[in-house]
Amino acid sequence: MATTGNKLRGYYRLFFISLSTIMAFLGVSILGLWPGDRYKWRLRVRKLWSKSFVFFLNYKVEFRGIVPEDRNYVFVGNHRSSLDPFVCLAYLKANPVSRADVRNYPFLGKGAELSGIIFLNKESKSSRSATKEAIAKALQEGKSILIYAEGKTNAKPLTSTFQKGAFDIAADLGIPIVPFAIEYKSTADYWDHSETMFEHYFNHLAKPRTYVRISVGHSISGDNAFSLLRQSQQWVNDEIIRLREDWGGLKQEEEASA
Repeated sequence: MATTGNKLRGYYRLFFISLSTIMAFLGVSILGLWPGDRYKWRLRVRKLWSKSFVFFLNYKVEFRGIVPEDRNYVFVGNHRSSLDPFVCLAYLKANPVSRADVRNYPFLGKGAELSGIIFLNKESKSSRSATKEAIAKALQEGKSILIYAEGKTNAKPLTSTFQKGAFDIAADLGIPIVPFAIEYKSTADYWDHSETMFEHYFNHLAKPRTYVRISVGHSISGDNAFSLLRQSQQWVNDEIIRLREDWGGLKQEEEASA
């Protein structure tokens, strides 16, 4: 829970993040009128915007691995916090699949849509079908996709069940999977849904600093969706253990999630 002093820090940061979001929205909107490869430039705006989040929130990010850029991929990872996408998009050049309600956020939602983010309403069968089509279309156009395969944030020590949809598409189209793992030093930074999204956001805004690690693995290819899923999830679980070795290991996570 944020103290009075921390709340002031939170409101201060919220102002600058809001300003950065408005500027990014204007940037991707103006680029829509510009000739040439609009998508490439919108990706650059989105990356700068994501890096501004990392900067203003004073996230100390340790990045491990090498992001392949020789072709398009499906990046698949675990999901700890609702702020994961802002951190990941500062390093991974891909279109993430996001909750449908994000589209309704002022400036952020429209800017995200213009930059290629795909929205999913899990409660709607037609939305799930449209999302699969949008993912397949983006991959066929040579764009990369970022998926949090658990479907929602998870505060347990290791990953929960990976959803198979994205692996089906990757297997059908012959697109390699690149697994990644994201971990926070403090397990209190995980969103376990015991607080509202706004409370979760604001607690991050109010913190003096946050330590994060992201690790990217080697690509995994194949035409069997179950095999791709199992290999990816195993790598992510193994990497979570490695990332937490000097952060108290999994025992600390088990105590925090008990």
